[in-house]
Amino acid sequence: MRRDGTGRGMMKGFRQSETPLEQMLMWSQKLDDAVPADHPVRLVDAIFDSEVFADTLRSWRRQYCLVEGQPPYDPKHLVKLYVYGMMTGLRSSRQLETACYNRVDVIWLMSGQHPDHSTIAAFVSKGGKQMRGMFRDALRACRQAGLVECRHVCVDGTNIEADAGRGSVKTLKELEAESARVDEQIRELEGQWEANEKREESLFGQEAPWAPGRGKDMGKRMKELERKRAKLKAALAAIERRVEESPEGKQIAVSSDPDSRVMRDKEGRSKPNYNAQLAVDAQSGVIVACDVNDQANDAGLLTPMLSQIEENGLERTEEVSADSGYNTGADIEKLESDGIVGYLPECRTQVYEKATRDSREALKAAQTGEVLSEAQWAALPRDRGVVAKEAFRYDAGTDAYTCPAGQELRYCHDVKDTVRGRERIRRQYGGCRACRTCAHAVMCCKNPATGRTIKRDEYEPCRERMRQRMSSQEGRDRYRVRRQTVEPRFGHMKRVMGLRRFLRRGLAKVGVEWLLACLTWNVQKLMKCWKGVAMAQ
Repeated sequence: MRRDGTGRGMMKGFRQSETPLEQMLMWSQKLDDAVPADHPVRLVDAIFDSEVFADTLRSWRRQYCLVEGQPPYDPKHLVKLYVYGMMTGLRSSRQLETACYNRVDVIWLMSGQHPDHSTIAAFVSKGGKQMRGMFRDALRACRQAGLVECRHVCVDGTNIEADAGRGSVKTLKELEAESARVDEQIRELEGQWEANEKREESLFGQEAPWAPGRGKDMGKRMKELERKRAKLKAALAAIERRVEESPEGKQIAVSSDPDSRVMRDKEGRSKPNYNAQLAVDAQSGVIVACDVNDQANDAGLLTPMLSQIEENGLERTEEVSADSGYNTGADIEKLESDGIVGYLPECRTQVYEKATRDSREALKAAQTGEVLSEAQWAALPRDRGVVAKEAFRYDAGTDAYTCPAGQELRYCHDVKDTVRGRERIRRQYGGCRACRTCAHAVMCCKNPATGRTIKRDEYEPCRERMRQRMSSQEGRDRYRVRRQTVEPRFGHMKRVMGLRRFLRRGLAKVGVEWLLACLTWNVQKLMKCWKGVAMAQ
């Protein structure tokens, strides 16, 4: 073994070092030569320099003061930095700051500028409205490229972890006790501050130029306590609001990020999360609407997501598919009134999604009034251990249900109950004496002595039409479209972009972070057909 000029060991026969570390170099190439002509960063730069985002960026720039202090960074450069960072797995402001110094592609994209992490982080906090405009601009460009048809839209949601630990989850009593302690600390600090001011005034007077700085440490401590008190009050307000929505829910909140909510993930772990929503065009996979909230389930979120599609400048969709969590009576009725064909499985039992061929045939026979064989009785779908409600036929003329055995269940009385945190009044049917002696009562009734009961609300006709649609092969096929559209989008964002946990706190900032991820996905879609879009402009 011999050594080269750098002191490194070199084995005979291997490639030798061409440039010793001590040798002076003069770079002859331009920065533009350092990035290959087919590098993706050039497409990102071209898209954001085009007319697609020109109006939004022009409006954004008017909000900056350009006559005082240091010149600000152009919002176009910071948006490009964020979007390209998400494409390459760089999400935090410190990672992006480091890349501005160390990565040639990022240095090229930023034209040699190096904003610090504070500037990068503050940009997201203040740019929510403008970022929504950028998202709409990207959608408009996707439509010009022929990517968006909005004939069939798939909607889904996922839980993404909040920037808060499990230790910050506290009960109502713990929050009240901690809030009282913080209030006491603030009162004590105010008293110390006042006493300190009087003492310094007696020693130094008001005009003494040599007097020490007054209460700097106390002022810093006071601001910290006030911020903590504000978060505790927000957490208490969150508990109050959620108890009004769902009285049976646990009275807990997250002290470090009150806007987040403790939810159970797919692994069964309860931790602070946000509910992230997507609406995806089934033809191309372009994201046409997105949102973030603190709702524990997806009930009631379908209509707002479809409304946002129109707010984003697209036409009303013709079809929509979503999982059973979105299947609420009010939303199904709204779909019908808007002329949108929905494909949503039954929320309670998902009968048509999971039923076998024998189950579907037995169900069809029961709904048409045929006499069922023992095999068909055994094949009927179950809900909580008894024959599902879908096996009973409703007759609007007599206002009664008919069971698979041919017996009538008539209207008894109205019942008031709570479904998913919403109070409803439903009609109850039952009172069939034949249940006591029926041979199939064990399959059909929890208690044959009292007989089978069924509840029905004003949305039941809409649900029945939805069940009929989902019982067909076409309905099941249209519903399966979501598996290859919206669900893979979540997988890409979590695995490729690394968005398994939000980096910011508060619903507003988290919403902008989610919006940036959705904008990034749509920009990636644009990159595949950018030449056609540029020619159309």
